Amino acid sequence: MSYFSGATTRGGAVPVFMASSDKPTAASPLTDIQALRKFCATASFRPGDVLREQGQYYRSMYWLTDGSANVEFEDGSGPRATSVGAGWPIGEISFLRGSPAVATVTAAEPTSALVIDNVTLARLEREQPALAVRILQLLADIADDRTNSNMIFAEDSAAHIRGSAIDIRLCRSEGMLEAAQRLRYEVYCLELGRQSPFADHGRKVIADALDDAGYVFVAMEAGEVIGTLRVNFPADGSLGLLEDVYGMKQSSHHPDRTSVCTKFIVKRSKRKSAAACMLICAIARHCTQSGKKELYIDCIPALLPYYKAIGFKIAAESFYHRENGPSYPMVITDKYKDRWIRDFGPRQYLMLYIKAKVIKYFDALRGTAKPATAPTRALP
Repeated sequence: MSYFSGATTRGGAVPVFMASSDKPTAASPLTDIQALRKFCATASFRPGDVLREQGQYYRSMYWLTDGSANVEFEDGSGPRATSVGAGWPIGEISFLRGSPAVATVTAAEPTSALVIDNVTLARLEREQPALAVRILQLLADIADDRTNSNMIFAEDSAAHIRGSAIDIRLCRSEGMLEAAQRLRYEVYCLELGRQSPFADHGRKVIADALDDAGYVFVAMEAGEVIGTLRVNFPADGSLGLLEDVYGMKQSSHHPDRTSVCTKFIVKRSKRKSAAACMLICAIARHCTQSGKKELYIDCIPALLPYYKAIGFKIAAESFYHRENGPSYPMVITDKYKDRWIRDFGPRQYLMLYIKAKVIKYFDALRGTAKPATAPTRALP
């Protein structure tokens, strides 16, 4: 087991994991835990329940109030394990940064926690600004200690370990989401000269209702958003015409185990980088870990060979997309999607390129690309 040793910070002790046979400490650096309760939803876990799964993206974090949890992670020396006790946060690194969870956390005994998300923090800022500042300071201290002190968590995902300059994040702030929406505008309207019914030319963004319920991922390099891709789950709410046009309603997995990707954009100067593949890998992991069996997307005719090389197949008749033009709805299932859960390196990228060229050649011989007709409604 492990315990927390006190490292001095602006707010007092910060948890530092050290080898020990002692149980995790129950002491908390947050003295206002009772005041926080009235702002938060609560969650209860049985022994063995998963609080966090490594590689998954989350839009909330936990603050343990009772019980304890086991933490499994990897660092430069290989797999490691430790434990956390009541009074300490779970998932604060991915919550603060929008990055995937760096550890798998399971309840070691009956455990309770407060749930903190963006809505909670926004309410705290309005009603209890001093408490909000205190929480954010503590979270920053704890996250900084865990990532920089070589104590518990690796700083980032597998992409960081491989030395890649590109980092995939889940948007969890208005600023990050707006950066993704600006990239959409930059590519659709300025580069390609297309007309989008969702374009705000004053703000130079493209945004629609699916952003509210969707998971918007971004590829970042040197602090800049260079790519973005959004996924929505029909189980979270209707996707409107998309469900019909993509042929999703014909699937036995719909709506509980289907998902759909839209707004797939990569900055022009970065289209030869791994950004696109890394975004697809992140989405594939997120959908698989969320229990989704099928992932739908639309594709312009010129890119059909590449999507087919990935493992997508045409799911329904072509249609006219008001932003992309003639498009094909496509779907990928677990059979191929699982390949994209693993890390994607240069060799895989080269094989994908070669396979796409072969598919393009045979598609040209068969004459499979056909023009699409326009539907009566605009699609995201």
